[in-house]
Amino acid sequence: MDKAKKRAKPAKKLLAALAIWLVALAFTPVPAADVTEAQVFEWWDDGTIEAEEANEMLSLIDEGKIQEVCALAEIYANEPCGTGTQAIFGEEDFADETSASRKRAGKSRAKKPSRHYSGHLATKVRLDSSGSVTAHREELLFNFHRATLRLGTQELLTYKSKRGEAHFGQISTRELHSGIPLDTLWGTALAYSISALTLAGLIDTSGTLRAHASYTHKKAFVAGASLWKTADTYSLMAQAAFPFGQVAYWQQIGERVPLIHFRLHGRDSSTLSWRTTGYIHGETLPQPARLSPSIAKRRFWTTQNVTYRAKSFLDTRVSASARFLSPFRSDSVSGRLALDISSGPPIVRINARATCREASDNCRQTIFQGTAQSTHEFSMLSATLSGGARTQHDRAEKSWSSPRLEIGAAVTEKNPDKHENTFKFTLVAPDAHPLENLQIRSETRLTGDFLEFSLVATFKKTEGSTVRPAHAQISSKILF
Repeated sequence: MDKAKKRAKPAKKLLAALAIWLVALAFTPVPAADVTEAQVFEWWDDGTIEAEEANEMLSLIDEGKIQEVCALAEIYANEPCGTGTQAIFGEEDFADETSASRKRAGKSRAKKPSRHYSGHLATKVRLDSSGSVTAHREELLFNFHRATLRLGTQELLTYKSKRGEAHFGQISTRELHSGIPLDTLWGTALAYSISALTLAGLIDTSGTLRAHASYTHKKAFVAGASLWKTADTYSLMAQAAFPFGQVAYWQQIGERVPLIHFRLHGRDSSTLSWRTTGYIHGETLPQPARLSPSIAKRRFWTTQNVTYRAKSFLDTRVSASARFLSPFRSDSVSGRLALDISSGPPIVRINARATCREASDNCRQTIFQGTAQSTHEFSMLSATLSGGARTQHDRAEKSWSSPRLEIGAAVTEKNPDKHENTFKFTLVAPDAHPLENLQIRSETRLTGDFLEFSLVATFKKTEGSTVRPAHAQISSKILF
């Protein structure tokens, strides 16, 4: 018993420190780009995330669930993600996605009357090292005046008006504006607003029922509650969204521990920004909640990021991030800490990063990484050259790992109609011996009035073998 108490003390101290940090951040704002397939492949190749985690993130990108992808980027890769402005209880609507496609398609398409249909035919294919298809997604989307029809991998008919919306088909997190990821349900979901009050309901083919009510105040604050009934369980879910984040609480009847999810972030600021994400839950999850496997097998998981920007001093940015998690049936808390500093004008920008892989063992292993990037702007082109190195230090063994070397180039073509064509090429030597172990990454993205195409691929060469593909993804979209 005494040994257990001794083991619990460090965990309690770490949790206490985390609580103090969260309180200190609660009213103080982390801008970053959304996660792309190329970024997920890079984390996968570098060993930052596992194959299971990479495939999960890629699948969510395919489904357009960017909010869930961002949450996993923060949790798995310890990287801030997203633009600070977040949709309430879920991702962008179908209409927003289609509107974005129309904007990219050029001015001539924007002149079409609002009642004219638009849409796209899209396909994505992901391949492994043997050339076998590991994931395939097809989608045919029609967007009418108020209706959206999606066919293919997801089949869904959506109708929206100023007061309400209706969904028929495969319904999930986005359609129900849920603050917690959900399983895909086959059924019907309806919602209708009366002034600031919204009433909604769901019924699916398995007998799952949902009754929901929410209240909106000046489009800045939304609070709602849902009663769920599945074949053998009842549960109550409450959620709220406000200018600096959202919180969701889900309690299944008969279970002692609820499922809690929170995403908090600061308001837009040119100097200080912050973001925190977390999950707390028991071993049994409410139905039909769906959490990532890595999150589901741990009772507590949270990430934090704080960024300070001195724009007048060479646009210097200092970012500190942390990840804490605790498995079931254990008082231990595992933590990862990182400090990132970047500075310099676009012509020569330097970045340095130090990552403590495990705080509970007093940061015995630390990863050090440095990169340099140079960007040149021309009338129609933007060219970027970059290089970097990364190594790991083991303090106990007083040893350094072989440095991982990287050099890359990127060219972005800017057309008068605001289309952008991007070409990237990167060489990576994981063990500083390119003749023995080499990674070749390439990324091509083309956009036009009626066509979008992307190819993201990684090739590898090991000692005694020729260059062979490791994985790739091909995406194409025909706009109309």
